Amino acid sequence: MRIVFAAGEAQPFIKSGGLADVIGSLPKSLAQKGHECYVILPKYADLKMSDRLEYVTNFYLWVGWRRCYCGVFKAVVDGVTYFFVDNEQYFKRPGLYGYDDDNERFAFYDFAVLECLSRLDIMPDILSLHDWQAAMIAPLYKEKYCYYNFYGGVKVTFTIHNIAYQGKCDPSLLQDLFGLDNYLYYNGNVRNDGCMNMMKAAIVYADAVTTVSPTYANEILTDAYGEGLQSILSMRRHDLYGILNGIDYDLINPATDPDIAFNFDATDVKEKKRENKMALQREVGLPENPDIPLIGIVTRLTWQKGLDLIINQFEELMNRDVQVVVLGAGDAKYEEPLKGFAGYHNEKFSLNLKYDAGLAQRIYASSDIFLMPSLFEPCGLSQMMALRYGSVPIVRETGGLKDSVESFNEYDQTGTGFSFTNYNAHEMMQIIDYALRIYNEHRDMWDGIVQRAMASKLDWDQSSDEYLRVFESLLY
Repeated sequence: MRIVFAAGEAQPFIKSGGLADVIGSLPKSLAQKGHECYVILPKYADLKMSDRLEYVTNFYLWVGWRRCYCGVFKAVVDGVTYFFVDNEQYFKRPGLYGYDDDNERFAFYDFAVLECLSRLDIMPDILSLHDWQAAMIAPLYKEKYCYYNFYGGVKVTFTIHNIAYQGKCDPSLLQDLFGLDNYLYYNGNVRNDGCMNMMKAAIVYADAVTTVSPTYANEILTDAYGEGLQSILSMRRHDLYGILNGIDYDLINPATDPDIAFNFDATDVKEKKRENKMALQREVGLPENPDIPLIGIVTRLTWQKGLDLIINQFEELMNRDVQVVVLGAGDAKYEEPLKGFAGYHNEKFSLNLKYDAGLAQRIYASSDIFLMPSLFEPCGLSQMMALRYGSVPIVRETGGLKDSVESFNEYDQTGTGFSFTNYNAHEMMQIIDYALRIYNEHRDMWDGIVQRAMASKLDWDQSSDEYLRVFESLLY
């Protein structure tokens, strides 16, 4: 099977969130199973390994009435061929997203993906589109490109990574940027809530829609989680599949991780976690104590991630015999109160307002508990990394958190973490207290949780098989 992926980011080249991890790992897993995989990305200024890129070709394309240069570069990593579409006006600038002309930038990208298929002779069986940046490829293909002989027979899938970001814009851009007739807006194909909606367009035009966990696939059919698209998703529910993301076990591996102080596996996790804990305590300025339970939080400081619950109960948490390490940055409404807590509780709380991939790995390797009480979480990768490193997750039962963390049952000695149901600060604090009681009073039970956590199989092997079943259902 030949599969082309279109997305705004991918590891190991550039990342702003979990989408990059998926696009870096899923094609790799499929390639290892014998499939021919390509990824097409924008050629951002901040690309890593840009010196490895090989020039391929260039051509001109139209974005509405704009005639635009498009260069194409190439790299092969782990059996996957990556193509990079180059236009310095649109992509030679810092970062990935957040510019006033993002709609125009990714309209160019969408056309470039479709043009590359014919110009590079890589017409796929499956064209796999991810999130709003690639969403308009679906209507462009179905309304324009599929009528050309070379483009016939391609099946299009669309994956929702986070339904909160939909690519909403002014209806005039349908014609101005994409050259599509306004009747597609008036008949509802690309219209939602009084504006043009790129994600809705992809949901309407794709042959199948996937999202990043089974629970999230059910949640987005409801008013609480559907962000205004629940009705159209309900119409397509028989073509909607929830497939849990995985993590790359070759890269996320405590036995080989170069960023942690002491490597370990399940056989020596108990001793090595204590050593890693003391090394982290020294690094972040906490008193060295290998016996105190250390709670790690690695997150964007935003409303989605449960920061309201954490701040609500932070003083109560500081009354417990614990240490807390937070790594991340985000909204001032969360950063400022955390700064206050850090000044007052500097013996128990270390606040690191930054993004630091190496420090994140050391927190996974060193913490006893990983706290992730999200309001919603389409999939989440942090809890999977925590499991891999023997840091027991405490999560709210939503999206991929519910699907990847099995709640501890002390009566039959099962489970890989702890969970609570409602978005409620006191409920979160109750489950933290329960986890601390097991840690302090029943270390044999705790050690069993750690062993089961590390034995969890959350790599891409099974998930990529599920993607293949969806792809094959469209082709055969």
